[in-house]
Amino acid sequence: MSGTPFFSLKAKRLSDSAVEEILGLIREGKLELGSRLPSERELITQLGVSRSSLREAIRMLEATGVLVVRPGRGTWVRDDYRGPVTDGWLSWLPGHRKDVTELLEMRETLEVQAASLAAERGTADQLAAVEAAWFGMQRAARAEDAEAMVEADTGLHDAIAEACGNAILAQTLHSLSDLAMDTRRAIMTIPGHPRRVVAEHGPIVRAIVARDAEGAAKAMFKHVRSAREGVALALSDGMTLEDAMAVNARGHEHEGVGD
Repeated sequence: MSGTPFFSLKAKRLSDSAVEEILGLIREGKLELGSRLPSERELITQLGVSRSSLREAIRMLEATGVLVVRPGRGTWVRDDYRGPVTDGWLSWLPGHRKDVTELLEMRETLEVQAASLAAERGTADQLAAVEAAWFGMQRAARAEDAEAMVEADTGLHDAIAEACGNAILAQTLHSLSDLAMDTRRAIMTIPGHPRRVVAEHGPIVRAIVARDAEGAAKAMFKHVRSAREGVALALSDGMTLEDAMAVNARGHEHEGVGD
């Protein structure tokens, strides 16, 4: 990229400002879709931010489908990024902030245990149903069908609940799934989220099918935390990135921005 359109952000809250600056450059066409960002060293100098603030900003932008980090090759603007969604289901989120947050907290508590139990207790037929549901999710993602993705996501989590071998937990999760339908529709409109959902469910399904209870629990925890992180950023008009990261980023570790 010729020249340096960046400016120093020392007077601003650093990680928020870095996100705003990068998004602004994309909107203005100074960072084109599919283009590579300057190296980490250059960005730190040009933006006047610390390495940790820059990496936090990159991580949040990657989580919402704006950037992609390619280890050893650098950080790039996604070639399929189409900018923020300002209407439809995503605009539904701010008015339901408390409900969505509490629902995701409940999922984090119950679904991690369900995934672990499914790996331990699921019958061969139930594990086959889990795997089949995941294949259905992949088909919906390839078709770029948001509603089919919502149905497939719901079906996969329902299949995991059925396989957990605990009727009360399964019934609770089915009820939770009904409550979560609008939330799922809203979350699926977050840029980059459908593709990330498919990728995140792969380790969950593979661990369950392999009867790796610990691996299934860890993968499910990571998935639900990722959803919370995406929602936090989508709602970030009313919160700082530091606030969002404090609530949502525990347990994640970014690999860094490639030079």
